[in-house]
Amino acid sequence: MPFFRTVLVALSLSLLAGTAYAQNESGTPPAADAVPAPDLVASSQPLEIDTHRINPKALSAADKATLDQIDNYFNNIKFFSGSFVQVGSDGKRINGKFWVSKPGRMRFDYDPPSSLQLLADGTSVAVRNRKLNTQDLYFIKQTPLRFLLADRLDLIEDSRVLAVGREAAGISVILEEGSAASGGKSRIQLTFPAPNYDLKQWTVTDPQGYDTTVTISGIDRKLQLPDKIFYIDQTKVLK
Repeated sequence: MPFFRTVLVALSLSLLAGTAYAQNESGTPPAADAVPAPDLVASSQPLEIDTHRINPKALSAADKATLDQIDNYFNNIKFFSGSFVQVGSDGKRINGKFWVSKPGRMRFDYDPPSSLQLLADGTSVAVRNRKLNTQDLYFIKQTPLRFLLADRLDLIEDSRVLAVGREAAGISVILEEGSAASGGKSRIQLTFPAPNYDLKQWTVTDPQGYDTTVTISGIDRKLQLPDKIFYIDQTKVLK
């Protein structure tokens, strides 16, 4: 996967940001059990939920209700951790664990052979290559889904919504982020399958048209973590 696309997908993982955090005596993130979601299979394609294009200035009552439901989902999430499977447009699968805490704190550890690690400390985002001992820093406001790192989410006000869908299989929304000045526009499709309508999958389409799909499972909303597991040392080279 080209570097730009890797960074785009990594930064887009930040859409999972949950809420507050507390102290954990060990100071290390315990491993979340990887429990596959029974109604989902990791795929390079998004779940099939038909969407229809909308005019953001003329939302229907049904569209507003769908977007409000997604807003409420993210705004009510507290601690959020679990496992993920990332599938690129070439079909390559990468597994890992994640821990998130709102506003703006998160940690994604990719399993070997990948050496990627993603950290956000509330201000900055670090994309680390643990094998090469490199670290690329970004401001949270530069991330494709920066609005989802905020304390409160309002999709109608804070994003460009391209399409929404609601049917028996679940609900889905397609968002557009970015500009020519920031490297091009990307699209993100969030999918919330029935019957629980929990976020289970999202697909990032980069400016070149390549899709990367992430499926999450084994979700734990009670795990409490200390600040230090999200700490980014901006002065030292990785060891």
